[in-house]
Amino acid sequence: MDATLLIGDGDRRRQDALRRYFWESGFLVATAVDARECLNKLLAIEPDVVLIALEMPGGADAVIARLNQGLIPEKRPIVLVLGDAPPKTISDRTRVPICNCFEWPVPAEELLDRAGMEIARKLLRFAEESESRRYAAGSLV
Repeated sequence: MDATLLIGDGDRRRQDALRRYFWESGFLVATAVDARECLNKLLAIEPDVVLIALEMPGGADAVIARLNQGLIPEKRPIVLVLGDAPPKTISDRTRVPICNCFEWPVPAEELLDRAGMEIARKLLRFAEESESRRYAAGSLV
């Protein structure tokens, strides 16, 4: 898998464990310990998946909200959150769709399964939209 994952988490032990697990599972992994670093890396690497802890120093909401500014939907990463807030609550605050919130500790396999499933959904949706655009363009000729 050549997907890129950005982990935003101020807990370095948890971050390191997740980084190692996802790297061994085939992801390219970047990490950030606070909101500023996370925002910088978000813009620099355009990750496929963002795994962010709500209690990250500097605030996870600012990072999540930034995903709606200037990113086209195909480039918007899949967002998984570590924390106890319901996804709808975070989505309402940030206006960004949140796939899932996981309370820590959560088995890394569960995070990996969810990330893989969401990547597959995104690729399928993109393929279907591309096919629809090709079909529409062909039908206009």
